[in-house]
Amino acid sequence: MAAALVPWAHPALFAHLGLEPASSLYRLAMLVALLALPWFLQRIRLNSWEAAGFTAPRTEGWRQLGLGFLAGCAILAVLAVAETLTGMHHLAIPASKATAAYVAKTIVSGALSGLAVGLIEETFFRGLMQTGLRRSMAFWPSALLIATLYAALHFVKPEPLGDNPFDHAHAFSMLFGGFARLTEASVFADSLTTLFVAGVFFCMIRERTGSVVWAIGIHAGWVMSIKLFKYLTDPTLVDGAPSPWIAGGYDHVTGWLATLWLSAVAWIYWHISSPAIRTASDTHQTGR
Repeated sequence: MAAALVPWAHPALFAHLGLEPASSLYRLAMLVALLALPWFLQRIRLNSWEAAGFTAPRTEGWRQLGLGFLAGCAILAVLAVAETLTGMHHLAIPASKATAAYVAKTIVSGALSGLAVGLIEETFFRGLMQTGLRRSMAFWPSALLIATLYAALHFVKPEPLGDNPFDHAHAFSMLFGGFARLTEASVFADSLTTLFVAGVFFCMIRERTGSVVWAIGIHAGWVMSIKLFKYLTDPTLVDGAPSPWIAGGYDHVTGWLATLWLSAVAWIYWHISSPAIRTASDTHQTGR
């Protein structure tokens, strides 16, 4: 629908904001999804806070968010230290930005953007989607499906329009070009795998705690830590290329080392945590 509407919507709504056609297509798709979401959720009986994973009382929810944020920062700190000590990254703070004020700005903006990203992505994937799938599926099939979609969508971006006319044919071409990137997954397989493991880990957290707030906090901590790490360091290049452990090019933080670390964290968490106590609203789930 967004591809069909964007040739008209771009000049009317988005061009005035300085957006490129590819960005307009992406944002229009998000806008259409947002407008249709209340009707869709009502149709599939997911139109409640509990279905979205917000099951804890307010005070407990804030505690989960804070502890989750600290846990996310700690998990990424271990990875950041490992990548620095092994020479994959090196300290490289720009002289013009080497001030306490800029560090504080980086931390605050990273935390705020992390909370926004965590709230949106975790509410959708580990909240609504996991609740819906667990009504008819066991945990592992649902977690693997959600994690696959979650990881893949990070690499689906509309192709630039270039010098082509912005008509319906090229709008759909931009859309399909974004999905075609997945056929070249070998180029970013390491980062794709990291995001897949992260997706499974977040599903584990929702399954074990019954709440999506822990996942939101951890996700926010990761985003903030990555932003701070990228401010403090640069990837070390050897013969013009970063270490193969972080070579995917997605953010030079995710990669095979991050995959191994997050896999270990997820394995430990799954084996030391206890299943959540199901509530009355979980009667539609399999309970497996």
